[in-house]
Amino acid sequence: MKPEYDSTSEAFDYIAADYDSIYSPESNLAMAWMRKESLALLRKTFPRGSRLLELGCGTGEEAIFLAKTGCEIVATDISPKMASITLQKVMDQKLDHRIQIAVLPAGMLDKLQPPQSFDGAYASFGVLNCEPNLHAVGKALAHLIRPGGLFLTSVMGQTSLFEIAWYLLNLQPGRAFRRLQKGWHLAPVAGDDGRKVVVPTRYLTSSQIIEAFPGFALKHIMALPLFLPPPYAASLWKKHPRFFRLMERAEFRFHKKWPWYFLGDHTVFVLRRQPNQVYYNNLADDSKHT
Repeated sequence: MKPEYDSTSEAFDYIAADYDSIYSPESNLAMAWMRKESLALLRKTFPRGSRLLELGCGTGEEAIFLAKTGCEIVATDISPKMASITLQKVMDQKLDHRIQIAVLPAGMLDKLQPPQSFDGAYASFGVLNCEPNLHAVGKALAHLIRPGGLFLTSVMGQTSLFEIAWYLLNLQPGRAFRRLQKGWHLAPVAGDDGRKVVVPTRYLTSSQIIEAFPGFALKHIMALPLFLPPPYAASLWKKHPRFFRLMERAEFRFHKKWPWYFLGDHTVFVLRRQPNQVYYNNLADDSKHT
């Protein structure tokens, strides 16, 4: 693995054993809501029998869910310990005939040599925010996904409506607008539980995503979530559950509409592999991606 991936791999290795308990439905209602919506979108996007590639499988929730719907998945992750936990779950649930696992960062997907192209791919909850070479991801996926196949990814954008409002109300303007600062940040991966686990993260614009995937056309965009608290503010769900159930109605009304879909904690992009574009790993360096 390349040196630029070491800190991210080590951080997720450190948190791997506790990840499921930290982000369980009982511990984090916000994450539970986001995962429910994300899984529903994955199920809607990829029909039964699809052959899929996952970038950043974590502890395997998405891969196992899709395998149970009849999909076949090659699940990759930068963290050996995360991948090991996923493998154990796969073996326990006897899904090894549908899920293969590889320890591999997103920027090195060109190392894969599948026997056939994938019907689609997905990268949930900010995987691409930690990736230093988005163009390498775009070029590899254009080679790995069949024409007409879909790539679904949720990334942390530069403008979060909830985050701005929350930190301004708490008189923390620096944190309210932190995402607008260019470059890399050290972001926590496990909430405010006393542990200092951070990974290099950058907040991405829609232009950066589209430019990194020239072999794909944008199909649709949505916020996830828009008005509801993100995982780091999950305690608000427990304090004001009725209020946020009411806010959920507004969430579903606006999260797919312009310009609201750019203002969520995460932005979901669904991209379609273009049929008339063919990319090879030995052609066109990243500087030619526009």
